[in-house]
Amino acid sequence: MLEKGKISSGEFLIMVIIFTIGGAILTLPSVLVSLAKQDGWIAYILATLIGLCFVFLFTRLASLYPSMTYIEVNEKIFGKWIGKISALLFLFYLYYLSSALLSEIGNFFSSQVLVETPMEMIMILFIITSLFGARLGLEVICRTALIFFPWLVLLLFILFVFLIPDIKIENLQPIFEEGMKPIMRGSYHSLALPYVQLVFFLMITPYVNEKAKVKKNFYLGTLLGGGALFLVILFSILVLGADNTARLTYPSYKLGMRISIGNFFERVEVIVAFIWVFTEYFKLTICFYGLALGIAQLLGLKNYKILLFPLAFLILTFTIFSHPDIVHYQNFMATAWTPLSLTICFILPLLLLLVGKIRKK
Repeated sequence: MLEKGKISSGEFLIMVIIFTIGGAILTLPSVLVSLAKQDGWIAYILATLIGLCFVFLFTRLASLYPSMTYIEVNEKIFGKWIGKISALLFLFYLYYLSSALLSEIGNFFSSQVLVETPMEMIMILFIITSLFGARLGLEVICRTALIFFPWLVLLLFILFVFLIPDIKIENLQPIFEEGMKPIMRGSYHSLALPYVQLVFFLMITPYVNEKAKVKKNFYLGTLLGGGALFLVILFSILVLGADNTARLTYPSYKLGMRISIGNFFERVEVIVAFIWVFTEYFKLTICFYGLALGIAQLLGLKNYKILLFPLAFLILTFTIFSHPDIVHYQNFMATAWTPLSLTICFILPLLLLLVGKIRKK
């Protein structure tokens, strides 16, 4: 194996939670509510149920060859050349996902926090930090996440508790105003962020020590991460209203700005910023790591670390030149991202499972 490290099932659980929240907590409420209006919370429940079906597929696929990563399973089931093409599509998806995460970091910081700092400089600093994380390996990434995880839970708790006085139940009404169609559209667009992306964990499951607990913790992590996102969406609608949530680019960041206790406990949007940066960093780092590991396995290299520096440069370059501005990026996400994600992260694994089952008989 190229990766010598091992992680526990508990670390696997925490990585699933962080991966589920990362990248979605800031932008998902706006996308979902713009489609499903005040019924966005219902659309998200539906998306979570479908997401659990994805996890069922991924765990079944992982159980076929438990000691192999997704890249190795492709070649094992589809054969050398078709397997390499299928694995290459997955790796390109990981490459684009890493680029998209880096782009979101750059856009957020340059528009909300460090408005006078060039976006490229923010992205360079972030990709270098992720590079060092990926270079240290899977064990170090997971154990570092373990150290910060209690802070994530505490800050989410503080955010929700202090927002309770600003809740307006009437913001949820009328329920089912426009029927099921907008709810279905909202659910469909929520599948690509984050549930179908959980296929990535097939790159990690071979390195989990307690194989018997992988399935249970995969489901549990998806439910807990999805539960945190559900609360963020619900609070966005209850506090900001459906129209404001749909209009804002980062509604959950705005939630933090609404908190004011006795004119001395204010400007707590830093809580949301910390939660987002923390989850986004680990999601980017683990995708970066998975991309390097996958390419090394595809090419038959003995060490994935020699790929990290060139990959960091390629991700950064692609991030800068793939989308000329944030409007172009958001249009791509709204129109092409979901069908692309479902094709590579759902249809291909489903096909892989079916062929793998037939070949094992």
